[in-house]
Amino acid sequence: MKKMDSIGIVRYGAYMPKYLLDRKKIAEAWDFPSIPGGISVSNSDEDTITMAVEAGLDCLGELNPSGVDGLYFATTTPPYTEKQNATVIANALDLRNDIITMDITDSTRGSSIAVARAYETIQSGNANLILVIAADTQKPMPESMFEYQYGDGAAALLIGNKDVVLSILGYASTADNVIGPWKRATDEYIRQFEGKHEGLYGYSRNMLAAFKALFKKLEIDPSTVRKAALYATDPRMASSIGKKIGFKSKAIEGVPFLEFGNTGNAFALMTFMLAIKRARTDDLIAFGNYGDGADAILFKVLDKTALLELRKFSHGIVGYKNTMIPLKSYPAYIAKKKLLTTDRYTRKASPVRSWRDEKFLYRLYGMKCKNCGIVQYPIQRACFECGAKDNNEEIKMQRTGKIFTYTLDHLVGGVYYDTPTPRCVIDLDGGGRILCDMTDVENPEEVVHIGMDVELCFRFMHPGANFNNYYWKCKPIRFPNITEEDEE
Repeated sequence: MKKMDSIGIVRYGAYMPKYLLDRKKIAEAWDFPSIPGGISVSNSDEDTITMAVEAGLDCLGELNPSGVDGLYFATTTPPYTEKQNATVIANALDLRNDIITMDITDSTRGSSIAVARAYETIQSGNANLILVIAADTQKPMPESMFEYQYGDGAAALLIGNKDVVLSILGYASTADNVIGPWKRATDEYIRQFEGKHEGLYGYSRNMLAAFKALFKKLEIDPSTVRKAALYATDPRMASSIGKKIGFKSKAIEGVPFLEFGNTGNAFALMTFMLAIKRARTDDLIAFGNYGDGADAILFKVLDKTALLELRKFSHGIVGYKNTMIPLKSYPAYIAKKKLLTTDRYTRKASPVRSWRDEKFLYRLYGMKCKNCGIVQYPIQRACFECGAKDNNEEIKMQRTGKIFTYTLDHLVGGVYYDTPTPRCVIDLDGGGRILCDMTDVENPEEVVHIGMDVELCFRFMHPGANFNNYYWKCKPIRFPNITEEDEE
């Protein structure tokens, strides 16, 4: 087999929901002792698929998605269990149809498993570029300490064999049927055994074993590692296990638990992205993840300048964190997480239509009339401007534009809301007009206006026909020409 160049990270990206709940709100609601920080909270129309799409878009940036050969999706909270979630994400990202797709579920270690499998796939010669995305949005049991723990978010890595910035030197794994956190198919919420037992016999034992095997295989002294990004549900656990492994204290990256909670499969990747922010050429970066065993992966920075350049292409963890806004109350959190059981109106829908029209529903393609040149959405046989029939070409619509007109609707899906939903007609940049609802807006009567700049986002619409129906919504511009570098 022909010897390949280095295999490793080409780009990275992330997504954090707009909303943050101060843990003091939880303490006030249940008369709990308070702890610092907050948890990231997904909106009611977000799930792991929609967050994965956002992280994927942040990672790919201006790259042509047709170059991606595979998508591996890691989550413990998949919207589908008898249908592959990765294919929905791939469609929304406009990836090719002849790619490798995989859902890696049921463990917070899924993100590192996905990285290792992407590395092996590329090493075998079956792909050149694989997008790894991790996302989770747990529903914690109300009036429990789990509400302090779980945040929502997504992270993405583009793994390839060209233009590599951080090469993968090797990895090692353990598998262990520990008691650990678990959730049966019949359970609504996560269950957990005694924390000290889990930490000692599950977490510590497996993390130590995985890194011991890795450093023995690569013949590397752990004290030479510049940065270590380790999964840990407690900020103190990463420091404790890092010292036992042999890392220097200053090498151990602090986990972002206090800032926005444990984001499940995305959590270790987010810690990793923070760890590489100031890395230098030839630095060794250790990455450790845990869940019914552990994964240890060692990276090497190939070019500091190229690594710094990557920060210009994505908003990253810091960018999203700096644009989050606090929720006003605990009931607002309950509503967004859908923790109250209520009878909900269900719209009619057609899964067949979602499949038939996915070119414009998911991939966001419109058409340009070859006769008069006007751009329009959605794709149809006749041009609404000149009437020319079957004389058009498909074009990719842009995801930014301005509001042409709008209305505020209090009645949505058969439910009356005090805060109305803006229904907007958007003139997209580059041509074309689309009708869609607005999301992630707090005071629509004061904020929404004609000419307002907006961007499109892929969101959950409704569960009609017992099927998850997704489509594009608009939202206020979250990053007005700001990069992660500018946000520090």
